[in-house]
Amino acid sequence: MTYPNIIELAKQGDTDAIAYFLNQSLNCPDIPKVSIKQDCLKVVLESAAVPQQAELLPIIIREITYLNLAFIKTVKVYGKQIKTFDPAWNHKFYLRSEQRSDFSTSSKSENKRQSSTSKLQMPMDKVSQAEFEEALEQCSQTANFAYDISLEYVKKTKLIIENLNSNIRKSSGYLLSKKDANKFEFAGALNQIQSNIKRLSQESLEDLVSSLDTKTKYLKTFTISLFGRTKAGKSTLRETLTRGNGSTIGKGSQRTTRDIKEYNWQGLRLLDTPGIEAYKGDDDTKKANDVIDQSDIVLFLTSDDSVQPGEFEAMAQLQKISKYFAVILNIKHDISNGLEDLEMFIDIPEMVFDQDRLSQHKHHIHNHIQEFLKLDDVDITCIHAQAGFLSTKEEYQEYSSQLWELSKIEKLYSLITYQIYANGQNLRLSTFSDSLIKLISEIYQKLYVAKEELDKQRNLMGEQKQKLRKIFDEIRAEGNLKMKFQCESLYNPIEKQIGTFVDKYAETDIESRKKEWQRIVNQKHIEAMMKGVINEIFLDSKEKLKEFEQEYEYDVNNIKIDLENLNIRDIRQDDTGKWIKRAGVAIGAVGAAAFVAANWWNPGGWVVAAGWFTTAAGMGAGFAGDWKSREDDKNSTKNKEEEKDYLRKQVKKNEQATIKSSQDCLETNIKQYQNQTLEQVDVYIKGLFAIIKDLDHAIGQIIKIKQDIDSDFSNSK
Repeated sequence: MTYPNIIELAKQGDTDAIAYFLNQSLNCPDIPKVSIKQDCLKVVLESAAVPQQAELLPIIIREITYLNLAFIKTVKVYGKQIKTFDPAWNHKFYLRSEQRSDFSTSSKSENKRQSSTSKLQMPMDKVSQAEFEEALEQCSQTANFAYDISLEYVKKTKLIIENLNSNIRKSSGYLLSKKDANKFEFAGALNQIQSNIKRLSQESLEDLVSSLDTKTKYLKTFTISLFGRTKAGKSTLRETLTRGNGSTIGKGSQRTTRDIKEYNWQGLRLLDTPGIEAYKGDDDTKKANDVIDQSDIVLFLTSDDSVQPGEFEAMAQLQKISKYFAVILNIKHDISNGLEDLEMFIDIPEMVFDQDRLSQHKHHIHNHIQEFLKLDDVDITCIHAQAGFLSTKEEYQEYSSQLWELSKIEKLYSLITYQIYANGQNLRLSTFSDSLIKLISEIYQKLYVAKEELDKQRNLMGEQKQKLRKIFDEIRAEGNLKMKFQCESLYNPIEKQIGTFVDKYAETDIESRKKEWQRIVNQKHIEAMMKGVINEIFLDSKEKLKEFEQEYEYDVNNIKIDLENLNIRDIRQDDTGKWIKRAGVAIGAVGAAAFVAANWWNPGGWVVAAGWFTTAAGMGAGFAGDWKSREDDKNSTKNKEEEKDYLRKQVKKNEQATIKSSQDCLETNIKQYQNQTLEQVDVYIKGLFAIIKDLDHAIGQIIKIKQDIDSDFSNSK
């Protein structure tokens, strides 16, 4: 097929022919993908590296214009890298009978966070009023569509939050319904965690609903917000644009952060904010963020008398700017002092608009914006706000048209109208989608941080459980050795007295011997001494557990979540991290719930069990009661040896019985408190695990919601 035939086919709408025709002009190895849907022509440029927008887009606009496709109304061009899902940039333009020699661009970074902040090359012909009104109407329709999508996702998110809170309530409720669970200190901690997660998630949901409710009131209106430092000329510019009487000019230093004013300007909604340096505290920051959230375009006003890094740094303290952002450089040369100054400005405007001086200012502004706002190629428009304002005053009517032209505010208006004309629908979509994604991301962050923190607590409690078990084992082992040693030290002297005792009292009657033996045994105060040992063991145990308590408090106090380094999967750290920081995620309250009474493991109630010692008290009677009377025994010497041996066995038997009785007493107490302590640790660990599981499920649903939002809004652009 010849090349002329290909051109004819392309003009008739053959997509293969259009693709081939474009490829010949682009001189690229990869043939563009072309498709037609109704009255829209889509061209996708795909290559190993991101296609060069600045080089290729003018060629495509020129060639598509040449084809004069009468049935095509709009053209959408996308540049993307092979094996990537999202385009790196996109551009939309309308086919008209009067063709433009220049074009606008709408760059979109790979993560879609700077879709409207790229450099605009202004068209030679202004957007006509009819085109502008048509663009506004299309933006209104787009806003209604975006609202419907957003409302649907708000409902889905609300359901996820409600189900999460219900599941957490059930999970912890089941554990807390166990017998005696309410007696544990950790029962209160679980209830507090449940309450805090509910509060945190619902706060974000309320913000999401509030944001959407605000946008509902302005579905038909394109919103522009004006930021800047005090005395940069915002009041003068606003009074000029809205044809005000100048009553607010010069009062910037008296204004507060509550003075966000709303004006109508050429069919647009203009939000004028106070000086950026006046924002103090979370409340002021939230108000400023709410303004950005509502805005389709953000303008930042600075002045040539003092371009300061601090004003851009202050702007950077707000949420990340992900919509069209332009800078207005106001020239502060005063022309109201006298007629001579006014006429000189009119005769020699280049003296005021000195290009070398303004280029230096623009260079500094670009550097500050890149450093603090992380934006590239931001449009900077120079104006003289005072000239514009004076052009509206009756006393300057003789110079009105000249002053208005020299103010260059018309250029600012053209910048805005062309943005709305060329990219307005995408900007309106972004106002809804960016806000929705940020607030969904905030909910995700809060739940993710809560899950991470609870996971750390759960792991910590698992470690503490093992430490406690080890401590109790040590108490047992050391206590048993101590009691054995004490028993031996009490019974050994008794055993050594057996020989002397038998020899001395062999000729006395049995009752006398019993009494004497009982006296010898009682002198050792065995029961009291053993009780003292056990109490000493308990005191030592308290010290061990006190050390454990201090270590636990230190460990819990050092459970920290590093917000800057969380694994946020598909959410950019410099987007959501900054948003979260500004929104003030109060996740610490969840962790605070673990700071329960520190003595939940403290065995303060340990007491020696009543009746624990039963052998020592009857030892004297037991020993003497089995002796035979001296008168009935013919072999005195033999009987003495038997009696000595018998007493030794009895002493040893009672010694072992005392050791066992003491160790049983210790074991009874230790087991009671160990079981009680570990049982409540288990309740807490199981409670945390159940809540973590519920959070994990909700997080997965939130991630799916965000992916669906990205997909739906991307397909709408």
